[in-house]
Amino acid sequence: MKFILSIFFIFAVLVMPAYAQETASRQANMNDLREREVTVLEDEHAGKYVLPTVANLSKLYWEKGVLDIENDGYIDNYLLINECDIYQQFFNDEFEWARIRKATRMVLQSQSDEFSDQFQIMMPIDLGRYDMKRKGFPLINNTSFLDLRRIEIGGNSLNDDICGNKGNIDGYPRNLILVLSKPFNFDFIELDEHIAQAYIIRQKYEPTKMPGHLKDKNFNRLAFARIRMKMDKYQGETSTRGQHKLAIMFGRLDGVDIFEDSDQKRLLKSIDLD
Repeated sequence: MKFILSIFFIFAVLVMPAYAQETASRQANMNDLREREVTVLEDEHAGKYVLPTVANLSKLYWEKGVLDIENDGYIDNYLLINECDIYQQFFNDEFEWARIRKATRMVLQSQSDEFSDQFQIMMPIDLGRYDMKRKGFPLINNTSFLDLRRIEIGGNSLNDDICGNKGNIDGYPRNLILVLSKPFNFDFIELDEHIAQAYIIRQKYEPTKMPGHLKDKNFNRLAFARIRMKMDKYQGETSTRGQHKLAIMFGRLDGVDIFEDSDQKRLLKSIDLD
């Protein structure tokens, strides 16, 4: 019994103070983390760029004047993509469908120039150790962008069901290739020391949640790059070996925003490109 009490005494004298010190240190770091929330920047571009969904790409093709407004098939497929409930309910009612088709044609004629040609994609990036001389993080583990000239946009699989349709939809490639007006290089993120330190503390105590599709990746410090782009000119279509159709567009990159999280809640850096 005395032996057990002695062990407890040693634990209380030697271990407990160290544990209390560690707890206090952790709490201090967490308090410091909360105080540093001001280092998370305001996202000035939130909501200004759309995702490259099949629906948004279908509107882009109309905005760029790619499709013939007199082609009934293109009107029908626009409704299939964007108004599935209406399509399923009325497509087999020829008389009602003629009225719906006419109304849709009028809307596209008058409003297609209001559709967005500004898109965004999210890419996971891996940040290395903070470089004290260069004041920033290098992008490591093959997540940098070097002499990038073409970007495949969309990621919409032919296996994805679009209103009962799996496969190519006439006139509406599910994905596109963006050909950049000039090559893009991005392998280092300049970041203020205070923002970088706050980010490192947050990663230590509240690490970024790993999305399911990245579970098998070994990241040092996971972050996310939101790439903003502008589609300028349609250049036709191409096909993969599996006959997966891709639209080809010329365009430019407007900027890159670096987030701690894929939900775009914690912005570290916003970079506008010329």
